[in-house]
Amino acid sequence: MRARAMNCYWVFWAPRGYRFAHQSGQGKVLVRDEPLASIVTEALEGFASGRFGSQVEVKRFLERQPEYPKDLPTGEIRNQRIKDLLTQPLYAGYLELPRWGVTFGKARHEGLISLATYEQIQERLRIRAKVPPGTT
Repeated sequence: MRARAMNCYWVFWAPRGYRFAHQSGQGKVLVRDEPLASIVTEALEGFASGRFGSQVEVKRFLERQPEYPKDLPTGEIRNQRIKDLLTQPLYAGYLELPRWGVTFGKARHEGLISLATYEQIQERLRIRAKVPPGTT
């Protein structure tokens, strides 16, 4: 598994919006899983552009999507799932596994968003984290 990850393949469960498919000469590779891929793309691009002003707004958007899997029987999605979605470089087509010595680099699957969009999301999360309480 580690060797495959070092060759820029994702080796764990397929994140929402992706599924594994066999590709000739490569084995199993992440590919888009529609309609989830389009929903995830809209959520990520919406947060990057400011359409969704907070992680809570992304959460509400995803909870309103009937095709998007919910975490709880009440139809809610856990806050941690949203944070994971926004901070996962896989969605930009990149891979990073520091525990295995895999540094940030281009992965062997198609991203749902661009690297620029991913970086915008990370910047928005950093800025948001620095805002003093009571000023928003």
